Order: sequence, then C-alpha cells, then structure tokens
Amino acid sequence: MKFLFNPAPNYRAKRSTDSIMMDVGLGLLVVLAYAIIWYGFNNGWNYSLRIGLMAMMTCTTAILTEAIYFKVMKKDVKNSLKHSYVWITALIITLITRINVSYYALVIATIIAVLFGKLIFGGFGQNIFNPAAFAEAIIMNSFAASVSEDFMTGATPMATLSSLNWVIRSSAFEAVLQPFNGFVGMFLGNYYSTIGASFALVILLVGGYLIYRKAIDWRLTCTYLVAIFCMSLITGLFHGNAIKFAIVNVLGGGVVFGAVFMLTDPVTSPVSPAGKYVFAIGAATLTLLIRWKANLPDGVLFSILLMNMLTPAIDKMVDGSQVKDFKRIWRHAAIVVGICLLLPILVGAGLKEKKVQAQGPKATEKKEAEKPKAKALKDSDFSENKAKCSKKSAGVYVCEAKGFEGVTKATVKIDKKTIKSIEIDSFGDTEGVGDKATQAQELKKYEGATMESTIDAVSGATYTSKALQAMVFTALQEAGK
Repeated sequence: MKFLFNPAPNYRAKRSTDSIMMDVGLGLLVVLAYAIIWYGFNNGWNYSLRIGLMAMMTCTTAILTEAIYFKVMKKDVKNSLKHSYVWITALIITLITRINVSYYALVIATIIAVLFGKLIFGGFGQNIFNPAAFAEAIIMNSFAASVSEDFMTGATPMATLSSLNWVIRSSAFEAVLQPFNGFVGMFLGNYYSTIGASFALVILLVGGYLIYRKAIDWRLTCTYLVAIFCMSLITGLFHGNAIKFAIVNVLGGGVVFGAVFMLTDPVTSPVSPAGKYVFAIGAATLTLLIRWKANLPDGVLFSILLMNMLTPAIDKMVDGSQVKDFKRIWRHAAIVVGICLLLPILVGAGLKEKKVQAQGPKATEKKEAEKPKAKALKDSDFSENKAKCSKKSAGVYVCEAKGFEGVTKATVKIDKKTIKSIEIDSFGDTEGVGDKATQAQELKKYEGATMESTIDAVSGATYTSKALQAMVFTALQEAGK
C-alpha cells in the first residue's frame, strides 16, 4: 500500500489572536466614539447617551448570554469568556443598528445571535455565520416596528436611490444627494443612517491601521471595495453617470464598514488566497444585485450572510496544494470570479430610469411659478387624508392620516389653540422619499401654527406633508370643540 502525503504551505503567525482582536476592538471603539460625538453635536447629547447605553446593553447581554451558556455546559466561565471575544460582536451589532431601535429588540436579537449564530456551532472559531450580521438580520426582519419614539432617523442615500430605481443622469446626481450634503457629506458620513456604518473616512482610516497591523486581510477589504467600484462604474456607463454612480455605491450604505469589520471575519471567510478573492467578489456581486433588484436598499448585510454559507464550498473548490495545484485552483477561481463580475453588469444595464426634475435657477423659477399658492389650514381640503385624532390627555392628541401609500401616526400637543409640537409615532409612507417631511427641522415648522397658518409642503414629500398638515388641522378642530 502506498501513502501520499501533500503538506500544505503553513507558516507561523507573528501575532496572537488576543492582540489581533484587541486591535479590531480598538478600531470599533474609535468608530463608536466618533458616532457618539457626531450625534451629540448634530442632535443633542441625549442621542450620545442613547448610543452609549445601546453599546453597554449589547455588550452586557452578549457577555451574560455566553457566561450562562458556559456555566450550563460546565466550562470554565472566566477562561471561556476571555477567548470568546463576544464584546467585539456586540460593538459591531451596535454600530450597524439604527439609533431608534428599541432596547428590547436589541437585547433579544443579541441573545439569539450569540446563542444560535455562534455558541451552538461550538463557539468562537466554529460558527458558520457572522454573529453581528445574524443579529441585524433578526432586527430587520422581526423587530422593524420596535422603535423608540424619542429618537428620529432620516432618509438615507441608498433608500433615496432605490426609490428612483438607481438610474440617475449625471446632471441630476447632485440634486438627489443634496439632502445628504453631496459626495463630501457621504464621504464624511454627515447624514443619518445606522449608528456607525456611514462614517466612510473614519472607517477607512481605521481599516488602513488594521491592515498595517495585519489584524485584517487586505485581500478581502480591497477586493470587495474595488469590485463594487468597477462593476458600478461599468453599469454607470450604460446610463451616463459612471464615476458618480460608482462612488455612491462604494460610499453609501454599509459597504465600507462591511469591508473592514465584517467581511474580514477570519472564522466565516475562506482560508486560501484564491478563496478570499472569490469570497470578496461574490459578496460584492450579491450586494449590488440585492440593491438594484430586491426590496432592500443596501444589501451588504445579506450578501455577507449568503457568502458565509458558501464558504465551505469555496474552500472545497480551491482545496489542494497551493503550489502543486496552482493552475487548477486559480482556473476554477477565475471562472467563478468572471461569472460574478458579469452578473451585476448585465442586471444593471437593464435598469430603467425614473425622471428626476432638473435643478438650477431657471428650474426653480419655473417650479415656483407653477406651484399653487399655499392655503391656510382652515381653507385646505384634507378629506383624502382621512385624518383622525383622539384626545390622550389635556392638550395632547394621538392622530393618524393617510399619505401616498400608507398611514402615518403622530402625537400633536396643543396649547391655547396653537400647536406646541408634533412628534412622529410611526411612519407608514415611502422610505427615502416621504420621510424627508418627518425630519426634526421640518416638524419645527408646525410649532406655533393655528388654523390661520399656512405651512409649505416639503419638496419631494408632498403627500406626507399633507398628511401631517391634516393631523394638525384635525387636532386643532378637536381642541376647539
């Protein structure tokens, strides 16, 4: 009997798992600190406190879940927690979550993700899915309505572009991105999205540090970003806005955060160089396909989870001696990569454009000339909004009204037949479009309004604006009885 033995090209790592995880954790803390400061300056320090409490609650829940599990399994709790690094998972969960997600939803999702996404597979090093992505998928699918009414979030670039079917001519791009402070604002993260995933510049700086420290694999990060840019660039050529379209697809949503902190998870990604390239390009392909053709405006989260499932198949495809089987491995990898690169281009070429109104002085003048003169609330017709208000307490009314495609609910406070404030309880209209009228600065317009007041609709969110006006009108009617 003849035995064949093919040794793999192994090497001794210069860094321990502990030091690598400490670097990744430090990077996450930098992003978290920046998010706390940014929200504090832009919305008030109650938002900063909220983020800090969410981070502490998620970390505490994750650690307690693992501690109880290790105790039940009769393992050394202290030693097991030391080598589990669950606090890193908890920080990622916090940063990829919206600020208005309820504590209840955050706690339940963290418990389920840690228990069923990690521990039942054997714990750190043996889990199939990225636990943080698993937790956010639970929040998105099971707790979308479980939100805090005290914290508002706005439209995101991805939701806005999705509502326009992603095809926008170059001349209209600046107008579409204006609410998000343009390309500079997107690069700096000066718009409302998930807590920490939108700060592209900060995340890229942290990513550069982690690559320099060899805490993450540059192949995964760089390949993913370059693949999304190149596929979006070619797709943009079909619609006349190649560069802008490519930049938006890279900077928008969770692409940069996913590339640095989630795609690079060594446990749930392939081990060989060829496998890493296939994994990263496959994730980029799925991200763009989900964005352009599915109901989700981003796609990063689910693309990572789907590729996590395919990791064993990728490892098997490129299995063998990295020297002896070099040609076979890279031939298989090249075929898969070629298919992955081609799919989004074919799909993107078939996207149909939705017209966006031109901007500029002449367009503004024409728009103003055509715009009907705003009427006082008492002279307006709100019958189609079917607004209803019920008195909750002295001067406080719970209202609802129909907008373009759904019902929005709000609490209206009145003092001496004058609107004191209006707060959105639940938004039921078109995300990325109608919710422009529900942002804090827009709601302030209603303060001090009476039946004699005229309130202009928000451009691009006329139906939602009218629904808000209808609620204010109805609440004032109820207060006058």
